[in-house]
Amino acid sequence: AVVSTQSTGILVKSLSHIMTKWKKEQNYHFVCEQLKSVRQDLTIQNIKNSFAVKVYECHARIAMEKMDTTEYNQCQTRLMDLYACNDSGNPNEFLCYRILYYIYINNTSDALKLIASLSKKQKQNDDVAFAIKVFKSWSEGNYCQFFKLYLVAPKMSGYLMDAYVQRERNLAMKKLVKAYKPSVSVEKVAGLLGYPDSQTTLVYLDELSTVYTNADRTNIDCKKTVIDLS
Repeated sequence: AVVSTQSTGILVKSLSHIMTKWKKEQNYHFVCEQLKSVRQDLTIQNIKNSFAVKVYECHARIAMEKMDTTEYNQCQTRLMDLYACNDSGNPNEFLCYRILYYIYINNTSDALKLIASLSKKQKQNDDVAFAIKVFKSWSEGNYCQFFKLYLVAPKMSGYLMDAYVQRERNLAMKKLVKAYKPSVSVEKVAGLLGYPDSQTTLVYLDELSTVYTNADRTNIDCKKTVIDLS
């Protein structure tokens, strides 16, 4: 089907208007609906050019920022097809997000398949290399390395990792309590779990009903602390 440049022009204007509105008002529900409407037009008119890539990348980024993983995943799936027939956009950056998303859904097998299918050049890309390191530390249960990487996440990786970092912290905390009996300092835990300081760590530990060995709450009683993840 021949796409009229006029219709593409209207969509380009629409996208520009939506993004301006997003920057000004940050109304996610409105922007999400508007972008879905543009995406629908692209599908109906069978537009698979660099503009289509731009639309899906924009929507994916906004969805990540708002932790809307469902919408993000729909965009990501479509982007895979669009990158295959385009030399535009940011395929390596989104490859990185795809690997990180597999961790979110606990899909080790697909992540391994994807990593195995990458070219040497793709693996050398900074974003992709970062995601592979995160996946490796996660799959090997090396939480110390995992949280160190989380703190230096490039581009929008941090937003995606935010979707599961608490889950991973809880699992790590369960291991920590067993490994460090009879007690461990809050400072040590802060370092291991990627928290910036002890105060922030205490907020997290109190939510887990952590038991301390002293009134100052500087040491965790590993024997009395039970991490319930149910």
